[in-house]
Amino acid sequence: MALLAALLSSCALLDPAYEKPSVHLVKIEPLSSRGLEQRFRVDLNIINPNSSGLSISGMSYTLKLNGEKVVKGIAGQIPEIPPYSETTVQVDASTNILAGLRLISSLLNKPGRELHYELETKLRSGWWPVPINIVEDGDITLP
Repeated sequence: MALLAALLSSCALLDPAYEKPSVHLVKIEPLSSRGLEQRFRVDLNIINPNSSGLSISGMSYTLKLNGEKVVKGIAGQIPEIPPYSETTVQVDASTNILAGLRLISSLLNKPGRELHYELETKLRSGWWPVPINIVEDGDITLP
């Protein structure tokens, strides 16, 4: 039982050289809106630093700005990413305009010109039952 729990806790136990993939936000392009929902086309760069191909059966992602969930999306059937390579994928996402209004309000009420961002991505492999969680965060200085 302990062995099963250890195996499920991480794919790194299956391959000691395994490195977590990276996901970076490249571009956000607005699409049409519906009611209080704004649609976006999002470009994400996925980097596979491993010696085997990365097969992704699905993924979900959330972009937070100053703690507000601004953009959320899901995607399925992403082409396999070859070993030691990267690819940019285009996915659709949406935001609730009310979340955007809360962000604008917090920016207007908070002195300073820094915007904290957090991109959280969950990748699912076709055979592995546990998602790979990837978080990229940092600060952007506004002009």
